[in-house]
Amino acid sequence: MKQQRVYIVFCETVSPLGINGQVLQQSLIENYNAVAPIKQFNADGLAQPKACEAHQDLSQFLPQDNHLWQQVAIHDRKFALMAAVVNQHHQTLSNLLSAVDQKRTGISLGLGTNVFPMESIAMEVDELSTNGLYRTLLRVNQPVHSTINTIFNHSDLYANYIQYRLGKVGFAKNILTACSSSTQAIALAAAKIMTGSADVMIAGGADSILNNFAYISFGKLGVLTQDECRPFDINRSGAIAGECAGIAVLASEAGVKAMGVDPAFELIGFGNSMDAHKITAPDPSGMGVETAMRKAIAMSGQSASEINYINAHGTGTRSNDEVELRAIERIVGDAASKVAVSSTKDRHGHSIAAAGIQEFHVLLASMAKGMIPANLNTQKPLQTNLHLPLKDNVHQKIHIGMTNNFAFGGVNCSLLIKNLKP
Repeated sequence: MKQQRVYIVFCETVSPLGINGQVLQQSLIENYNAVAPIKQFNADGLAQPKACEAHQDLSQFLPQDNHLWQQVAIHDRKFALMAAVVNQHHQTLSNLLSAVDQKRTGISLGLGTNVFPMESIAMEVDELSTNGLYRTLLRVNQPVHSTINTIFNHSDLYANYIQYRLGKVGFAKNILTACSSSTQAIALAAAKIMTGSADVMIAGGADSILNNFAYISFGKLGVLTQDECRPFDINRSGAIAGECAGIAVLASEAGVKAMGVDPAFELIGFGNSMDAHKITAPDPSGMGVETAMRKAIAMSGQSASEINYINAHGTGTRSNDEVELRAIERIVGDAASKVAVSSTKDRHGHSIAAAGIQEFHVLLASMAKGMIPANLNTQKPLQTNLHLPLKDNVHQKIHIGMTNNFAFGGVNCSLLIKNLKP
């Protein structure tokens, strides 16, 4: 069977850079930095009291038609972010999906782990005792619906809500591979279309570590900076935490024709690899990272030298950035000076499982605008022949763009995008 082409017909996120694509693009143009004091919990006394939060008022986009979903949104930040994406763009998504056979559609989501919502539950405890806590947990976590609990929801909740709002699909799949979760969800969606198993896929994810338990856990791992996030800087000291939710709609040629749309971008390649080196650090040789990128390039049929811009994983941690940079150098070879590389995590933070959909959206916005985002905080860049734009964005047409995400355990994923509007 001939491999089907994969078109990107929709992509939206709710993130620290904006509540939709239009705001996101303007934030990139203006080099808006979303790092600010944490508001979702009391961060007094923590080594890093700042993070990147989606500060926009989400209330207008949260579930209004069902009190059960409203209760979920109170206790699950990831769900609240995802619901805001779906409901804000409900009409557009409904129009797109109504034109295609639901049995030929699917959902693929990358999700973060559930975290006990200590802050919100603490406000509801009837009395400060073990029994008081127990009674409160029973009250708020009654299985009020076959697919909904208030807390401790299973991962299918998010796909269930999308189907509740947009209609049933042929199948749904959830992926949890830490920082590459939603990147792999997009790759899986592309694979389904390429192999002819689906005509339309909803792909994306949601995550937030902006709660006491998750935030302190990441702090103890030593991956959060106490200063600024400085990807590819000699003095880099870690990531800044963030949050995001987003979805993209991918379609085959048949799907595009049924929808009557004229897509601007095509997903032409993806690559996965597994280091299996260490649970919290990549293989220092960078072979796993390099393998993922090479697979994406090989699938695309393009040459590495044709890539104009790479939105790097670039966490700003000691172990990640140089490994990624050297792997890119090996791949592009003599074309290094023509390949721009930057990480935008310095301005929107690291949204863990949602990093993939967030940076996928950033890449699409950059390609649409013909602009390469700068490494905002990088002052003393690592030595490289690659083009690392500093401080100021570069206005340049991006014909081929790549986005990378690498996760704990060495679970790596790269996506390659082609601009169809030269």
